[in-house]
Amino acid sequence: MRKKAPSGNTKRRRRGGAGTFSTHFMVQLDQVPLKPSRFQNLLDSKPQSDSMPLDFDADDKEFILSQDFFCTPDYITPEMPAIGSNLDWRKENIECPKSPEKVKTLTSKRQKFDVDLKTSFGSPDIGYHPFGDLGNDTLRTDVMKTGSPVELQSSRGGYVSQSAVALRCRVMPPPCLKNPYVKNASYFDVDPFSNQRSKCAGYFSAGVGGDGLSRYRTDFQEIEKIGSGNFNHVFKVLKRIEGCMYAVKHSMKQLHQETERRKALMEVQALAALGYHENVVGYYSSWFENEHLYIQLELCDHSLSVNTLPKLLTQAEALDAMYQIAKALQFIHSRGIAHLDVKPDNIYVKEGVYKLGDFGCATTIDKSLPVEEGDARYMPQEILNEDYDNLDKVDIFSLGASIYEIVKGSPLPESGPHFLHLRKGKLPLLPGHSIQFQNLIKAMMDADPARRPSAREVAQNPIFGRIQNNRKKF
Repeated sequence: MRKKAPSGNTKRRRRGGAGTFSTHFMVQLDQVPLKPSRFQNLLDSKPQSDSMPLDFDADDKEFILSQDFFCTPDYITPEMPAIGSNLDWRKENIECPKSPEKVKTLTSKRQKFDVDLKTSFGSPDIGYHPFGDLGNDTLRTDVMKTGSPVELQSSRGGYVSQSAVALRCRVMPPPCLKNPYVKNASYFDVDPFSNQRSKCAGYFSAGVGGDGLSRYRTDFQEIEKIGSGNFNHVFKVLKRIEGCMYAVKHSMKQLHQETERRKALMEVQALAALGYHENVVGYYSSWFENEHLYIQLELCDHSLSVNTLPKLLTQAEALDAMYQIAKALQFIHSRGIAHLDVKPDNIYVKEGVYKLGDFGCATTIDKSLPVEEGDARYMPQEILNEDYDNLDKVDIFSLGASIYEIVKGSPLPESGPHFLHLRKGKLPLLPGHSIQFQNLIKAMMDADPARRPSAREVAQNPIFGRIQNNRKKF
């Protein structure tokens, strides 16, 4: 006679004996029992023999393999072999079947990359992640299933997408460029991100605004175009947040190469190294955008270009301009910088104050930087002969030639006999102007740079005594 199978309650009281699945279905919080499932009730009943019960049908077998039994997300239903008849259902910790490898589908997946959070948050620089050698990194690409998908694996065993590499470069701060016009700048000698930055050269673009926003369009309202040169356009703009007018110069062509960007930055670095002077066009800010260099400058009324002047300057006005630009040259020469492009187009006027601008050809007087001469019409003969021993005196010659052109009222020749005569110090007389004024211009344009006065000597010339007295009164 068959023994009566013990009830489920009796099974639950026997904790020290053979385990049952009800033990594993107890919720640890407050020990609240779960409602026994259909398969648990089936197990609580004693089987007729060691083999599978006779009333165990195919539906029960499918239930064993379902999500309700294994309590795992049923993303991929595992394909199990047939359950053997010798399975002992009374044993605990039955080994769960392993899910098969996930089959790659045609659905595109979001690109991912691994980030070592422990290293990132432990770094003293917030937002900086000390990446490995990006030179050995490869890209992970999501390939549509056309056979066997191919994935590029990095030497570290992980996968790095192209967007991840770009993100690595974006979170690094921009490099600290050494300003060649600033002396004793030893703190620029070490760049802690040099290794990572060199690997990101292709992604650390000179263009900002990659998020779709333009700093120029966001911060400024463009009013009109006020100037154009060989390499730059200049626009009159209104800064939205301040309501003040500025001049913004930006390069005509995109600066793709690193050498092009560094060359364009020479003007910015020269202006920043000089600082403020009332007779130098003020510098405010600069940035790269879409591989163009933008420079925010002080807005002036106009330049002294003979093509735009409404009338010729009187001798008093010409002397005032000469004196103020000589003070500007005295200032920049004391900083060890030579302008090398002094001409009427680069002398600006703002409310009666003359200012020297456009430092695109600026270099150091000690010849530690390459020399690029400016407009040849205002260059002395020694600079055309590549004699760079007296670069500060080059600016004196250019200032004298500029004042001579402004008073004369016509542009200087670009070549020919008159061009050569000017470089030899042979100046035609200027009718209606004092001999003292003409002699000063002639001394500034002397063929021998050693005989030219310095910027300080020009500013201290007695001819400017009346101008200095008038300034002291005000």
